[in-house]
Amino acid sequence: MQIYANQLSNHLNNLMPCYLIFGDEPLQKQQTIGAIRAAVAAQGFEQRVILCQEPGFSWSELYQAGQSMSLFSERQLIELELTSLKAGQEGSKALLEYMANTSPDNILLIHGPKATQDIQKSKWFKTLSQAGLFVIVNQPQGQQFNRWIATQAQTRQVNFSPDALAQFCTMFEGNLLAADQELEKLSLQVGQQLIDRDSLKQRVSNQARYNLFELQDCLLSGQTQKACAILNNLEQQSIEPQLIFWAFNREFELLKQLKHAQQQHQSLSTIYQKSRIWQSRQTMYQQALNRLTMAHFAHITKLLAEIDLQIKQHFNLPWQQVTQLTLVFCETELQRELFL
Repeated sequence: MQIYANQLSNHLNNLMPCYLIFGDEPLQKQQTIGAIRAAVAAQGFEQRVILCQEPGFSWSELYQAGQSMSLFSERQLIELELTSLKAGQEGSKALLEYMANTSPDNILLIHGPKATQDIQKSKWFKTLSQAGLFVIVNQPQGQQFNRWIATQAQTRQVNFSPDALAQFCTMFEGNLLAADQELEKLSLQVGQQLIDRDSLKQRVSNQARYNLFELQDCLLSGQTQKACAILNNLEQQSIEPQLIFWAFNREFELLKQLKHAQQQHQSLSTIYQKSRIWQSRQTMYQQALNRLTMAHFAHITKLLAEIDLQIKQHFNLPWQQVTQLTLVFCETELQRELFL
């Protein structure tokens, strides 16, 4: 069974033989694992066996942990941290054998990084998720992130004015852990005193954290304001120029292939499949194809060539041109006027 982290509380009364906790957001992952530990301990699983897929780890350790109940009477929670979800033949066999010989005195909790679609289709993953509970722990975006902040603020009795709450969300977007820590600090310092926009600026610094993948999504979906905010954040991080160039160029090369196929009235599904573009992201590519004209494509080609040359000759990134490139990708009103 598959659920999201915010749905977990509805599924802890009846314990499952195994739990899969995978995702890329550390705070919610930590909270999810903690909630499961507390739930199983409350129902008598007081002993914990902790395993980690680190150098020197042997999959036989999982078998030994599962069989240890023949020697001890305590019910136990077996925690296995996977640093790589590619379990390999040995790992897949060990996990399947464990599930084939489960004991009511054992509960298995596996946690690790985000589980991609190919991992979710593997035999071991399907077997465990069907027998237990697969909890997806993703970084909330947009309105989901804003609702999470509002809920956490209310829980801690931190009283924001509407514009201050909106500003707080912007300042911490993409950084859930820092947002949670800041709310805790405000709760202790301010209590229930109203926090308006001015007092927020005095007390809190901007700790938004973005990455290249979020920038790519914004470019495709045409989110100009957010794309520029991410770009500004990346500039402050002194990120490698080639990585920024890669983020733009990667999406543009794929868009050119899709645009050509579209003009030839060919199916785009083959390109999506070859490029491993999942259904959830294909909508964003379609938005970009609908929005960008051949004039946009010509302008983007020119800007990418200029940026690439600047990086190769001077080993730095011309941020002004990169910002212009972002505006062309997102097609602001300014750019519409430019192409008329």
